[in-house]
Amino acid sequence: MRDPSENDSVRINSPSSPRPRVRQRIHNADELRRHAAGVARQLFGGNNEGPKSPPKAPKKVNVSKYEKMLKNIENKNKNKNTKNNKPNNENKNVASWFNNSMTEAKKSNIPKDKRVFLITDMTGDGKIKQVWDRRFLNGLVESYENRYNRVREANDPFFTSPLTRKKFSKNDIKAYPPTNATKRRIKQIVNGRTLESKVNKIMKIKNKDYLAQSNILETIKRGIRKGDITTEKQIKELALIYEVTGRELLMSGHKKDGDYYTAYVKGKFKPHHIKFMGDAYTIVSLLYDTTRTDRFRARNLVPLHKLPETTTTYLSSFDKYYEQRINRRPNISNSKKENQNKIIQQRTVILNVLRRIVKVGVYNKSKLQLEQAISTLTNSNLRNKLSEYDEWYELVRNASS
Repeated sequence: MRDPSENDSVRINSPSSPRPRVRQRIHNADELRRHAAGVARQLFGGNNEGPKSPPKAPKKVNVSKYEKMLKNIENKNKNKNTKNNKPNNENKNVASWFNNSMTEAKKSNIPKDKRVFLITDMTGDGKIKQVWDRRFLNGLVESYENRYNRVREANDPFFTSPLTRKKFSKNDIKAYPPTNATKRRIKQIVNGRTLESKVNKIMKIKNKDYLAQSNILETIKRGIRKGDITTEKQIKELALIYEVTGRELLMSGHKKDGDYYTAYVKGKFKPHHIKFMGDAYTIVSLLYDTTRTDRFRARNLVPLHKLPETTTTYLSSFDKYYEQRINRRPNISNSKKENQNKIIQQRTVILNVLRRIVKVGVYNKSKLQLEQAISTLTNSNLRNKLSEYDEWYELVRNASS
């Protein structure tokens, strides 16, 4: 039976003795800790390290995840190689590459960020045949400006291409390959060349209007090259404006309110103005063609493009009264002569009233005179419509102010 006094004792198995023996008696916790430290030093050496924990098991690898990543990388490299091997269709049209000294060279002799072309040197169908080193063209531009001691505007076609001898501006030097914006501009130019060939036929300039033949045609062609005129429909509408209002308003206009060509390009002519000229050709011509014998001066008229739609509709309704033909033969009967005179008188009254509506300021005929002239007309519907002139006059004033 074990001695009870040995309850607090620590037994140590001695290497020389198979039986445990009591080394010392432990009376409190501190002594227990110190004793445990001493035992550890005896068992594991003086570094006071205990037995090391076994290593953790390696984390299980998600094989499918990494297989998927590897597959994505392979596909990406495959697409990249396919893209790089795709031929550049734009380069196939280039016949010459010119380096910084204007010597014909290989494409690789010109840095990518220095490759440019002149948009004015393209072929008729928009092909780019020459690519330049930007540094050469910049030097060419600088030499021109130094020679004339003047810096040119970016859109001034002052410089000459060394190859084609065509004039070009700084804006005509474009990066190669062309950007999307440049491609749109090229398409516009190609279409414009087709349009230019149609201008003379569509405009139908009067044979005796020599100023119009030189000024109007060239102005419209220049507008096509600038991109202001892009469709055949626009040329036809300009032809209508010229035909109805004449050269003076198309090219000179109302002074401070400008010419009709510029107004049209800026979008001031709305669809109802074009319709007005097409539907009421005679009325518009009588009111706005200043080349007529009984013309008003342009500065005395409210610009046609300032007329409200309601007003153009009202004025158009009188065109039918000018469709009645007048027989001017001397041998017609008296009754026919009387009827023809009534038509002429009716036209005169209508014209005087409508001119009042579109005139700037006060018309020289008094209100009383106009009302008396209107009262002489036999057509009651026409009299009623003309009697509204004062209201339309005020409407036009307010709209054009």
